[in-house]
Amino acid sequence: MTTLAILDDLFFVARLQGTARSCGATLEIAPSARALERFAETAPARVLVDLHAPLDLAALVAGIRASGNGSHVRITGFYSHVDGETRRRALAAGIDEAMPRSVFVGKLPELLTRAPGSTNETETHS
Repeated sequence: MTTLAILDDLFFVARLQGTARSCGATLEIAPSARALERFAETAPARVLVDLHAPLDLAALVAGIRASGNGSHVRITGFYSHVDGETRRRALAAGIDEAMPRSVFVGKLPELLTRAPGSTNETETHS
């Protein structure tokens, strides 16, 4: 299973790559400016999005969903602690789940290795 992470924070990219290596997961990275292009190139099962990246989230979600396999892709967003407005906007834009970065980091090994839609997949809409 391939996961595409869309973010521009190089320090956090290194952290995601390290976690992916330790889990044996396939992780592709895309800067926000190339998000849809990289999505088309990698055909991932899951997309991780930094909700503070400079991108049009609604257009990104629409572009993913409009692609051939996009309706089956799980989109998980992460945001700064206690930023409820960003979370609300992300869910309204159509992402599947949104969580604070601290929760995201704790769930990252599972997000990278568990197939979307599996029986233990967690919903994080609260």
